[in-house]
Amino acid sequence: MRYLVFSLYRRSWQSTFTPLPQRTYSSLSGNKHLINFAKQASLVTKDPVWDLVSQLKREREDGQIRDALKRCNIQFLDYVLWKHVVHSPDLNTALTAIEQRPSIAGQFPGDHSVNVREHALRLPAWVILSLLCHKVRTAQDAQDGLLRLTFEHSWSLSSYDRPALFILSTHALAHFDILTPMREIVKQFLARVIRFPTFHFNSLLRAISGFTRSEEAAKLVVSVLEAMSAREVPLWLETYQLLMRDRFVTLQLTKVLQAKMTHEGVVPTAEHLEAFLRIFSKHGAVQDSQEYLHAIRRYCIEHNLTAPYGPDVHLRGADLSGTTHPANTLYIGSLRDDRVSAFHYLHKLLQLEAADNPKPAKSVPAPSSRHASTKFWSGTKTNVDIFDWTTALVSAANDKQTSVSTLITLFERARERTKQFRPNIVTYTVMLRGLLFRGAIEEALKMWNQLLDSEILLDRKALTVGVQILTRAGHPQDAFYLLNSFMDAQRTSSHPVSLPDGKHVAPATHHWINIIVINEFMASLLLIDRPDVIFQLWDHLEQLYSVLPNQVTLNILLKAALLATKMDNESVRGTFAHLFGMPTVESSNPIDLIMEQLQDAHPPPVVGIWRARRAGDVAREIFCSMMYGNWKQLLGVKAPASVVRSKDAEATPLYPLVELAKSITVPFSARKDHDAQLKIIIADDRSLAKPNPYLSIVPTNVTFSAYIQLLGFTGRASEISLALAWMRALQIHPSRKTLSIALVFWAEVSLRGPLFEAWAERRNKGESEYERLLKWMTEWVGEEAPTEADIQKALRVVAKLRDSSFGGP
Repeated sequence: MRYLVFSLYRRSWQSTFTPLPQRTYSSLSGNKHLINFAKQASLVTKDPVWDLVSQLKREREDGQIRDALKRCNIQFLDYVLWKHVVHSPDLNTALTAIEQRPSIAGQFPGDHSVNVREHALRLPAWVILSLLCHKVRTAQDAQDGLLRLTFEHSWSLSSYDRPALFILSTHALAHFDILTPMREIVKQFLARVIRFPTFHFNSLLRAISGFTRSEEAAKLVVSVLEAMSAREVPLWLETYQLLMRDRFVTLQLTKVLQAKMTHEGVVPTAEHLEAFLRIFSKHGAVQDSQEYLHAIRRYCIEHNLTAPYGPDVHLRGADLSGTTHPANTLYIGSLRDDRVSAFHYLHKLLQLEAADNPKPAKSVPAPSSRHASTKFWSGTKTNVDIFDWTTALVSAANDKQTSVSTLITLFERARERTKQFRPNIVTYTVMLRGLLFRGAIEEALKMWNQLLDSEILLDRKALTVGVQILTRAGHPQDAFYLLNSFMDAQRTSSHPVSLPDGKHVAPATHHWINIIVINEFMASLLLIDRPDVIFQLWDHLEQLYSVLPNQVTLNILLKAALLATKMDNESVRGTFAHLFGMPTVESSNPIDLIMEQLQDAHPPPVVGIWRARRAGDVAREIFCSMMYGNWKQLLGVKAPASVVRSKDAEATPLYPLVELAKSITVPFSARKDHDAQLKIIIADDRSLAKPNPYLSIVPTNVTFSAYIQLLGFTGRASEISLALAWMRALQIHPSRKTLSIALVFWAEVSLRGPLFEAWAERRNKGESEYERLLKWMTEWVGEEAPTEADIQKALRVVAKLRDSSFGGP
């Protein structure tokens, strides 16, 4: 459901914050994915445990549960022993009861109670499955209790039940977008013999498709697909379709699925053809889109369905048979980077429509389909409409050569001349994004107000661009108010929410505010130099919006910490605050606190103090706690190179003499003791390694690039080589830019002056710590190691970073 919008411009506000309930995960009785899995599991495995699990959602009279227990060959005594666990009020209480089971077992007599003691010690499958289906209700449950059940008790399950454990866990983790544990879950799933492999493999892939699109999720799918190919397990057609949903699929994964279909001789259904065209169109892959538009024409002809026009109707001598079709709209989308071709194709469609002389489509030879479907496209389309026009408008909005005035003229003329092209919410969103892309903030704000006056219902994408516009136009308080108004409507979804001017927000039927909306708000705050607000949003993210941070959120936070440090270094008050500290404002109401911060759109004199500490130190602590907490193996990873001097060593009076002595007496190959060098750092970071911190974040090359820049800018360049070692250990492929910037900062702590370097090289005939790291990089990435040209570009990036004109992401 969408929202009726209201004007926020120059309005007064008053906080009405109440603590938000944690985002809950629907139980088996309400979650359609779990219901489908349970039904299919019952049909495929013939296991009556699924009926028992369904009945255990609520506590029943013992007599009512006996029949289900009997069908499962479960003794009633077992049920009595575990009844208090299954019907615990929450997952934490259930786990506490499970942990107490050894003491419970010890209470039974030793002579005739061996079986009873075994039952008390071994966690039955039906108990685990019941807890996963009914007690995982919050993100905290998923990050803690669910993982304990999954990894600590999977050993007690047979090959018959273990796959279901991993699949149910994946469904719950996908609901909260907690992706980090999935590597281990997939690894354990693939490491064991699986009964009913076709059902369980396809079910796991369906569960993974519930995650938001990411490279990590795509890699997981590819690893499962490779295992299926090796074991000759078929991929269901419905699984193909789920994996190709917009919310999940990446272009690379699409090509993997395309190749798998071809290799296994699977003829795509109508839904698959539509999905392939949609994905390739979205990514501007023109040739692939043409191929699938032709395939759709062939399919329609074979099954006596309305065929679309071909992709070449605007060319001389082309086949003009067909009619206006949704597939044509998608094809226009593939021309998003070619404004001339997009509008030329749209113009030709209008000409064909005006001719009002549809010609029957000619027969096109194609292989017969063993998966024929009588239905191709949902909905109907009879002529060129606003969707075609809006799709063509995207190409103009993406074209940098299209001026602001030209873009606005295109929009206005279409709106004024024909009712057929009356703009909808998508059209406005495309225009607003195009204006933001050009930095035309005033024009974007004017069009945003025009959208509000039109009373067109907002969708999530329009809300996101509205938040961006208000923030960048100097009204971040309005943007924050808009977010919280929508969140309030989401929280009280059963009742409309009263808003200024006597208007209302219609009730929400699903979670409206997601992490993408928040990330765009935070990125906009970064552009207007408000890192202080970003820090508060990070601290209260789940409390305010019931969402967990992802890698993009962390990227923004790291950039905000760097920007805050830079801004404070350039002011006297900021410098004093970093030297002597300053009190931080505390408030039990985060909305009031942030609203107060945003009273003035301009940043305060000091922005780099967070949690009564330097923002750079806090951000680094968050990053390290995430790395060591989520990947314990990193505790054993050592830096491939060491520092030879402090970055600020040049400031000491005897610096030249000290360097001369070192160049004579200390060879390059004799590195400083690694353990002594990083002793304090490692000890501090290990103390921060809390269990499972920020499991929703899977770091990428971009994340590490931001972290390395923060280290270099805040005087911690000595830790850069360790950060690179983490990347390698986690198999995160670095870009040349990331490696180049790392080398530039690393040179500041691993190289002496040219004279001392030359002297030491002649005397000691060793390699410098800089060369040691460069050699290690080359062994890691091979020919993708930075070149001299890359280093020169990185030098300019670092210089710009340190220049007073630097700002934003």
